[in-house]
Amino acid sequence: MDNWLPDFSAEVQRLLGYSPTTAGAYNGDIRRFWQYLRQKYGEAIPPERLGPQDVLDFLQAEAQKGRRRATLQRRIAALRVLERCLLLKKRIDKPFLPSEEQIVPVLQQGRPSRVSACLQTEHLQRLWQTLLASSKRQAVRDLALIALLTELGLSLSTLLDLQVYQVDEESRSLWLPQISGMDTPWELQASWQPLLRYVKQGRQDLGPRPGETHLFISQQGRPLSRQTVWHTLRTWGQAAGLELTLTPRVLRHTAAYRMLSQGLPATTIGKVMGHSNPLSTSLLIRRLKEHCAGVPPAEIPLLPE
Repeated sequence: MDNWLPDFSAEVQRLLGYSPTTAGAYNGDIRRFWQYLRQKYGEAIPPERLGPQDVLDFLQAEAQKGRRRATLQRRIAALRVLERCLLLKKRIDKPFLPSEEQIVPVLQQGRPSRVSACLQTEHLQRLWQTLLASSKRQAVRDLALIALLTELGLSLSTLLDLQVYQVDEESRSLWLPQISGMDTPWELQASWQPLLRYVKQGRQDLGPRPGETHLFISQQGRPLSRQTVWHTLRTWGQAAGLELTLTPRVLRHTAAYRMLSQGLPATTIGKVMGHSNPLSTSLLIRRLKEHCAGVPPAEIPLLPE
C-alpha cells in the first residue's frame, strides 16, 4: 500500500482531522482493497489506475464473503477518505468511486444489517426516573450523556472528544466538530437542562484532574473511555428494566428516527451524526423506516428550568 500513501493513518489525521481510532479502522479497510486489487491484477497497481469498476468488483467480492451491509458501507466510507486524500496529495487527478446508483445494488447483496431498534417514550421516562432517583455521583453525568446521544445521535468518538468550552451557555448550544475542521453550533432542546446540570454540578463532583478539559470524565477525573460508556449504558438500561440492551447504537438510532420524524433532511441528520458517507445516512433511514415505522418517535423527558 506504500505506492498509494506511505502512511495512510497519519495522512487521514493530518489532512482530514480524523481521530486515530477512525483512521486505524479505515486503514484496515483500505488494506483489504489494496490486497484484493493486487490479487486481481497480479501486481500492486498505482493509484492513477483506480477506477469505478475496481470498487464495484471489490464490494461484490466482499458481499460474496458474507459481509454485512453495514461492513460494506464502512468499506465505502474508507474508500471515500482514500479518494479525498489522493486528490489532496495530487496522486490522482480525478475521482475513482462509482456513483451512488451503481453502489446501492451491490450493497443490497450484503447480509442484512442488524435490526435498527429505537427506544420509545416510556423507555426514556423509565431511564430518566431511574437516573434522577439515583444517589450515585455519576448519575448526573450519565443522564447528560444519554440525553445528548438521544437528541443528537453523536458518534461515540465525537461524544468522548467533547471539551467543556464547546458548551455555549449563552446560546444553549453545543459546538460540534465538522470534517472541515470547523466547529458548528447546534442548539439543544430537551438535552440542554441535563447537560447544564452536569456542567454546573455533576462534573465538579467527579473531581476533574487539574487541567482536564474533556467534558465527560470518569470518577477518577480522567476522560471517559468507550468501554466505560458501553458498560454504563448497559447497567442503567438493566436498572430501568428495559427489555432491550441499551447501547450507543440504540440511542443513535432513536435520535435519527426523532430527527427524521421532525422533517430534517438526510444531509442534516448525517452531518450531526458524523457520517462521512451519505450512503450511511440513506441506508440508516431506510432501515429505520422499515423497523420503526408506525411507532411514534420517542419524546425526551424535560427537566425543570
